Amino acid sequence: LVARHPWLARDNWVAGGLFVGATVLIAASIAAWFAGGLPTVVAIIGIALALSVYHELEHDLIHDLYIAQPMLRGVVLTMIWVGKASIDPWTRGRWHRWHHAVSGQGEDIEERLIGLGLPWGPLRVLITLLPVFSIVLKPRIRRAVRERAAETGRRPNLEGPPGSWMLLVGTAFFVTLPFTALGGLVAGAAWAWPLTVLWVLPNIIRHTTIVIMSSNSHYTEIQRGNLIEQNQILDHPIFWPLQLFCWNFGATHVVHHFLVRHDRRLFLRPMRFAVAALN
Repeated sequence: LVARHPWLARDNWVAGGLFVGATVLIAASIAAWFAGGLPTVVAIIGIALALSVYHELEHDLIHDLYIAQPMLRGVVLTMIWVGKASIDPWTRGRWHRWHHAVSGQGEDIEERLIGLGLPWGPLRVLITLLPVFSIVLKPRIRRAVRERAAETGRRPNLEGPPGSWMLLVGTAFFVTLPFTALGGLVAGAAWAWPLTVLWVLPNIIRHTTIVIMSSNSHYTEIQRGNLIEQNQILDHPIFWPLQLFCWNFGATHVVHHFLVRHDRRLFLRPMRFAVAALN
């Protein structure tokens, strides 16, 4: 593929272009909406598409595919975190690398927190819409991790660096934003509607689509170490509206489980830089 399209080898430039393009789209949508020149629905959809680019870039940075310069990497990850208003990328990175080691098992923290293996019902619907409700699942996931560690001695690296409490505070603020916006709307606050249109609703769309596609393309309770059964391919036309907001994840993510790359030192470096700067 790279031989046919040599520009793909310039992955730093491609990634940088995607990041800048998504950021410009978000900024332009916000400015046009405030100026009255952009319908609300168009603004929500445009920002949701840009934020879904952020999500994919975050995933690739977790796997250290580009942007090795620590300061720039830290800035990009922080901007993605703020835009997505979700769990911080560094915590998600630890969960995601563990996910590749135990995909589909009871101790697969990342996928279990978005509903993998959970019957469809009120709780799974709430988790699909708003990430904060996944806190209900944490005790059973923690129990599964401990049981597996007792059997094999393997457990995920969930230790953050000094100062990581700041990440927890930021994540708590972001995941509760929908309730802040709802409270503001009920109270008639002037800031609540812009917050809902330009930040909350685009992220609900982005989060919902990727959760539906990811939690249904990954299998549960598969044979340990079986790469073949870790994913299924969701490429039926019925999924196209969802694929639009997660960039064809359902049809392509299976490939990623066959070739996984990351350098933990490279990933943690910008986090240490950010914590040092804040302290």
